[in-house]
Amino acid sequence: MATAAFTALLVGSLGVGSLGVGSLGVGTAHADPVTGTTFYVDDEATGCDDAGPGTAAEPFCQIQPAADAAVAGDTVRIAGNSTFYAPVTVRSTGTADAPVTFSAATGDGSRVNVGGPRLTTGITFSGARYVDMTGIRARAAGATALAVQGSQHISFDAASAQSTAVDGTTAVIAVDGTSSDIALTRLDVDQPAGPDVTSAAGARNITLAGDTFEGGGVAAAGTTGIDLAGDTFWTVCGAIRLTGGSSGSVENNVALPYGTTACSATTAELTVDAASAPQVGADYNALNPPSTGTDYDWAGTAYATAQAFRAATGQGAHDLDQTDLTIPAGGLPTEHSPLIDSADSDAPGELSTDVGGHPRVDDPLVADTGTGHDDRGATEFQDPFTVKGLTVSAGYVGVPGTAAAQLGNPWSDSLDGLTYTFDFGDGTTVTSTTGSATHTYTQTISDPGIEASVVVTRADGTRAGAASSWVRVSPVPDLTPAIGCGSTTSSPDTAQCTYDTGFDPYPVTSDRITYGDGSPALSVTARQDLLQHTYKAPGTYTVTQTVTDSDGRTATATARATVGADFVAAGPVRMLDTRYGTGAPKGPVGPGGVVRLKVLGVGYVPASGVTAVTLNVTDTGATAASYVSVYPDGTARPSASNLNFGGGQDNPNLVTVRVGADGYVDLYNAHGEVNLVADLEGYCTTRADDGDLSVSGLATMPPTRVLDTRDGTGAAKGAVGPRSTTTLTLPTYARGWATVGAVLNVTVTGGTSSGYVIVECGGPVSPTTSTLNYRAGQTASNLAVPCVSAGKIHIYNSAGHVQLIADLQGLFTNQQAGTDVDTTAPYGGPFVATAPTRFLDTRTGLGATAKPLGANGTLTVKLTQVPAGASAVLVNLTGVAPTAATHLTAYGDGTLPTVSNDNLTAGRTRPVLAVVPVGADGSIRIHNALGSVGVVADLEGYYG
Repeated sequence: MATAAFTALLVGSLGVGSLGVGSLGVGTAHADPVTGTTFYVDDEATGCDDAGPGTAAEPFCQIQPAADAAVAGDTVRIAGNSTFYAPVTVRSTGTADAPVTFSAATGDGSRVNVGGPRLTTGITFSGARYVDMTGIRARAAGATALAVQGSQHISFDAASAQSTAVDGTTAVIAVDGTSSDIALTRLDVDQPAGPDVTSAAGARNITLAGDTFEGGGVAAAGTTGIDLAGDTFWTVCGAIRLTGGSSGSVENNVALPYGTTACSATTAELTVDAASAPQVGADYNALNPPSTGTDYDWAGTAYATAQAFRAATGQGAHDLDQTDLTIPAGGLPTEHSPLIDSADSDAPGELSTDVGGHPRVDDPLVADTGTGHDDRGATEFQDPFTVKGLTVSAGYVGVPGTAAAQLGNPWSDSLDGLTYTFDFGDGTTVTSTTGSATHTYTQTISDPGIEASVVVTRADGTRAGAASSWVRVSPVPDLTPAIGCGSTTSSPDTAQCTYDTGFDPYPVTSDRITYGDGSPALSVTARQDLLQHTYKAPGTYTVTQTVTDSDGRTATATARATVGADFVAAGPVRMLDTRYGTGAPKGPVGPGGVVRLKVLGVGYVPASGVTAVTLNVTDTGATAASYVSVYPDGTARPSASNLNFGGGQDNPNLVTVRVGADGYVDLYNAHGEVNLVADLEGYCTTRADDGDLSVSGLATMPPTRVLDTRDGTGAAKGAVGPRSTTTLTLPTYARGWATVGAVLNVTVTGGTSSGYVIVECGGPVSPTTSTLNYRAGQTASNLAVPCVSAGKIHIYNSAGHVQLIADLQGLFTNQQAGTDVDTTAPYGGPFVATAPTRFLDTRTGLGATAKPLGANGTLTVKLTQVPAGASAVLVNLTGVAPTAATHLTAYGDGTLPTVSNDNLTAGRTRPVLAVVPVGADGSIRIHNALGSVGVVADLEGYYG
């Protein structure tokens, strides 16, 4: 029935064979013993014999023969076993100088239990003199466990006594009235009902010190000189009862209720009757009575508090009660408890050690309020210094690792004098005074690992604690740094790179990042971080992380960083019209003529920070078949073309062209005369957006048909009428705040008259510019980059009836993409404008076989002019001399999409600008529907 706390506490104390009464400081202490015969008892020993000599080689089986044989100065050593020894009656007679000693020999941790059949006393002292018994557990069922009868100078120490008597009167330990000088110390006494200890009238000099009592209490009647010091009681019906003219002292005791069990009567924790009160002193006790009881019953008067008791009797000057503290259910003091360092060290019977054999210690965190450092109750609060654990760095073969003891030391900031012995489990032991040690394992150790341990020893050689940890030893892993880079629409010229050095059991001695643009390498120290680097020029760069460790190992990781320009939709606004002298001298452009068009600082285009402009360029009134090339002013004219046309035709095409260093772009006409018209659709900038939400990057996607009035896709079925505006609503993911523009390939077909369409985000559309010009019956297409408002785009038709088709090739999204503002919009990337470069011409065999592309034929063209990782390319795609009306579709990979880019009339060469996703293999694919056609493709730039 012992509480868990004290059961655990007593495991060590009950087997202490070397603790004699001589160290207890009570009245029954004896002088140094005279050496006599040692008898051995072991009921599990092979060859044990109760008729034998009782030697170590041939021990007695039971205690009784040894008790009968022992005389003054003799010692009986009893082996701890799994069985119970039979009840014993001790009649031995020793002397003050030569007591008879019974002690437990529990080297293997087993206990010595003595008990017998029901209603049989376990241990009886009968007429014994000067006997010391240590570490023996007395047990009984329905009877007294330990009886002292007619005996003097008996000590029963560091042991326990337990009985299951249920009659309410049989005591666990009973001292009769003819016994004297009895010391019952450091015991765990337990009984569910009835008293734990009784002392009959006539008994003298009884000491109960450092004991724990559970269930019952102590009752003494007519006992002279009974001293209770430093005991702890968990009782049902009161802890201490002194009656019949008893005398003695009650000091340093702790009493609290036994769980929630209630007493049938109102009792006090300390009861002293009127006949005993004048001869009993009480002080330094701590009482918490049960709800049905009271603190004191003194000389017939009950007192509910220590203050009332003190005021009325003059006793209990230093007592504590329920108004001072609530004693923990386990009775054990905790740090800062009023029970600590508050007892009377000079109390009669007070021991120098507690119930567990621990010494008295001074708690530096609690003020001394007693006469020394003793705590109240049976348990002395010890230095809470603990070895909380052992940490061992991850084990890798050949790599020095560190083991460190984890300590708890609230009583002191100093760890001086401690010695740490580390055992690494592989035969290596290291002694340290610093609390840590290093070790190198030389071979792999798989799960569950190897147990490493540390033992901490104090300066006086006593063990302070120990801890262990299981260690797995693995081969040294490879260095695996990782780096990844991207850019944002808020700073398109700045790469944001996240790196991770990766795990390395060796110290990293160097970690350097180079950005691939010739700038100095950056040394980093953090294991992982986000870095930013601003490039001076748009392009794709290789960012390299190089890591070196103390073992001389080196590893690298690379990532591509694409920086370029954001797009800002601006317009449409007419910047060039040679028919009227807008942007250039009035008059057609002759053969070989060049128009220098100033774009920086004109209209909506800023004066700086612009890398390219997007223009819708139209030829009109040509006198001969020709082509127009648009390129940066101040650079060599490329072989690529942007417009291809015949005499008398009007043909538009969207052009994105780099701006020359002087802010101009050039438009070259090859043959005949032609008027040129150019409408600004937007520009590309490397400047930070500074919160401007119109600044965006292109999010590419597989081409998707979003409008076809022929079948009712995206709008009402049927041709649109003259001067009408069709509202196009983009897919759900393009309707949020982040989508500010779109890339649409717009096609007209079946027009009843000549006309033009304008694609804008605002409405109503103002017919001052055009996106696409067409003739009656013609199928024509052009790329448009209109702004988008709430996912909507407006398409205006000028004249006649015509069918409208629109294929979505990409979205321009701003810095709100992917945020809480707009969770559905895709992220956009920067644009890197390149010098116009022809990479495909089936007429000459450039990039493909030198032959026209046949009906239902597909060209796969490897893009060697753009870096790996580009998401899309901006291509001027031209169909040359088709043999039948057809269309070209450009796409990345996968299934052929049901869209078109370049719609062609038999015999007519026509270009169109297209944004084409790059396939996983670094190629684009171009499909021809009908007849055969020559295919030319010029690279204008790419998207990151």
